Amino acid sequence: MIRTFQEVIWLQSPPWARWAAALAIAALAIWIEVGPEPTIPHPFAVADIDPGDLVDEGNTEMRLIPTGTLTPVALGQTTRSPIRSGDPVLASVLGEGGEGAPHGWWRLEIAIPRGAHTGDAARIVLLDRDEVAEGVVVEESGEDPLGSGMGLVAVEPEQAAEVARAAGEGRAVVMIAPP
Repeated sequence: MIRTFQEVIWLQSPPWARWAAALAIAALAIWIEVGPEPTIPHPFAVADIDPGDLVDEGNTEMRLIPTGTLTPVALGQTTRSPIRSGDPVLASVLGEGGEGAPHGWWRLEIAIPRGAHTGDAARIVLLDRDEVAEGVVVEESGEDPLGSGMGLVAVEPEQAAEVARAAGEGRAVVMIAPP
């Protein structure tokens, strides 16, 4: 039996599987474009938080934000810079328990070595008195090669006045502990 060209085409079944796959891909693309954006909870300050304070449930509240907007943070860390009420808690202002300035320590701007990072232990040598004061780098100078090299260092309250006087007169040198 000889079949004609028209009979062969007419007897083939329609491509249902391909049509269903194309429809599923189109529906998924539409859902991705107009569907709800995924959200995650993120802490926001409910009161002003000072540097060195602990960030916890008592001074923050969780709000939903779109996924990927901010770097996720864990509560229970100390702050390295102030957070104002209503602002989100950013990963860049948090540190581990020992990285922030201890409570009650005084902070002063002083020349620090390049490569110093927030949380590094510092020793401030008072040149003309042969004394050493312990400190913690609170804010680093950054990696700007043309920058001033100044940073914020926290110092014990008992030695803060003498360190500030020596720094103002150019008699203080900061050493950073090796990693």
